[in-house]
Amino acid sequence: MSVASYQQFCPVAMAAEILCTRWTIVVLREMFAGSTRFNVLRRGVPRMSPALLSRRLKELEEAGIIARAASVADAKLFEYHLTESGRELGPLVEAFGIWPAADRGRTFSEASRC
Repeated sequence: MSVASYQQFCPVAMAAEILCTRWTIVVLREMFAGSTRFNVLRRGVPRMSPALLSRRLKELEEAGIIARAASVADAKLFEYHLTESGRELGPLVEAFGIWPAADRGRTFSEASRC
């Protein structure tokens, strides 16, 4: 998965190795919103480089969170879909969106909101 590892047999550390790499939660957000194709995902995260998006998708696929398959409409195109394991992350991704909006005495700039 990632080059650096916590090297701990702890469920939190193991999940963090997969989910806490830069842009991963944002890519998952796009997938939960219905994006399935590479270029659609790219438009959802415009500041992410295509090479990094490709790497994150491969990592998520290796982790069993997403699956890559040929498109039904065009076999030359590929689509990415959440696996059952990936769909279980829905509440976690949603919590990432709710947490900044809660009144915690912090100010988040409008530019940083989704």
